[in-house]
Amino acid sequence: MAKAYTVEKFDYHMAEVEKIDKRVKDYLMNVGYERWSRAHSTVNRTLTMTANIAESINAALKAARELPVLPLLDYIRQLIERWNVTNLKNAVESFTDLGKKYDTMLMDNLELSHQMKVTPSTSYLYSVLNKGKQRMVFLKDRTCSCRRKYLLKIYEIPIYPVPYESTWKIPAEVLNEKVLPPDVTKTIGRPRKGRCKPIFERQRKRSISCGQYGEEGQNRKTCRNNPKRG
Repeated sequence: MAKAYTVEKFDYHMAEVEKIDKRVKDYLMNVGYERWSRAHSTVNRTLTMTANIAESINAALKAARELPVLPLLDYIRQLIERWNVTNLKNAVESFTDLGKKYDTMLMDNLELSHQMKVTPSTSYLYSVLNKGKQRMVFLKDRTCSCRRKYLLKIYEIPIYPVPYESTWKIPAEVLNEKVLPPDVTKTIGRPRKGRCKPIFERQRKRSISCGQYGEEGQNRKTCRNNPKRG
């Protein structure tokens, strides 16, 4: 259900789940479909959801974390602005191999496209019939009713520049608001700079084992099966 691109496909999977346990549907509905479903999402979602962007930003901000709030936010804005422009330029001009995995996916999709029936409606509007299902392709907008995304759409939202601080029009209720620093207890040692990872990202500690007998929790020297030398 989370990976379904269309509401029709989402409803199909939801009906299958409802046959198993009706409580699941009520629970997921209360959570909000738009929070986890690709078909109901109000923003564009990619094929894979990872914490890679958080890790990248976390590493890039190590030198800027000591700045005050406003300079820090402006630093982050300029950083993402540069990334967005660079990645968009690379995506537009990219005609190189994507790697074995994604080149294989493109070739498979190319072969499957030969089995589809394409009927033009206008110079930019086409209907595509595939396995009894018809989709609409809009070349002008570079979209399809199947709702599958493409690379350039990731960078279509611009990062707007911020004018000079003296030109800001700040409401009076904001200016009169006093923001106090958080009431925290300073711990001993250096401040933590690494991101606090959630449980599902934490790596499990590797258990040691004897390289000769495979006894877990022991190494070659402390293994009980290792014969003692006289």
